[in-house]
Amino acid sequence: MFRAAVAVAAALAILTIALAGPTAAQVGADLNISPRRVTFDANERSASVYVFNQGDAPATYTVELVDRVMRPDGQIVAAADTPDVGAPRSAAAFIQHTPRRVTLQPRESQVIRLRLRPPATGGSAEYRTHLTVTALPPEDAGFTATQAASAGSDEVSLQVIALFSVSIPLIVREGEIDVRADISAPIRLAAAENAPNGALQLDLVRRGANSVYGDIDVYAGRGARERLVAVVRGVAVYPEIERRTVIVPLAEPVAADEPIRVVYKDDDTRPGTTLATAAIPAQ
Repeated sequence: MFRAAVAVAAALAILTIALAGPTAAQVGADLNISPRRVTFDANERSASVYVFNQGDAPATYTVELVDRVMRPDGQIVAAADTPDVGAPRSAAAFIQHTPRRVTLQPRESQVIRLRLRPPATGGSAEYRTHLTVTALPPEDAGFTATQAASAGSDEVSLQVIALFSVSIPLIVREGEIDVRADISAPIRLAAAENAPNGALQLDLVRRGANSVYGDIDVYAGRGARERLVAVVRGVAVYPEIERRTVIVPLAEPVAADEPIRVVYKDDDTRPGTTLATAAIPAQ
């Protein structure tokens, strides 16, 4: 079966040069996709992904499969741009998707249908690619004739059009699944502008052959007075890396004399199962 979860979204910026005054625009910021993650296994060979135009104007989107990798800081980037990280086994050759281009009216949605042609390896393996939906600029996004004529003869300026792109992982698993994890080196961080109550820094370590995916819960206090002080949903470690560093902002202050307990729970193969725990003693 496949499960919906938080995934990772990316924005692509494209620069176009024009003979006119400076301008800027953002295209596709109202794009939304559901679910945020699709996993194929022996029991699930097809799936549907929904693309929504939540904006007030019609929009056209391209739909493609792009291999992406996870860096140790958790960023998801195109595999072609990251030679220092080993590329994952690509699932692009095994997944068919349709349509490849859609135009949606405001508040309209479109189903993207996925079908798996499973790899015939006979062994255990995990493959991954990313379904990437990118908003295209409208035909009238360029400079008008009036704007072009208003530029001086020696003027050249940039028109910046940010094309918003959303990617979700498509994972194919064959054979026995090995999902294990640890939490390493948790430390407290002082309060900062983006974490006024302080934060935790920890390394999430993948121990099994497969990727791990789950939620991080942070508790503070002792016994009956222990309370939940932070939650981070949908944290993954993919097979191309062994560990990733995670920063967890605290939702409320935690005193120095309060111990902290960190729990990483599976939200993939066995939802709710504890995969790893760690503790930070009181200071």
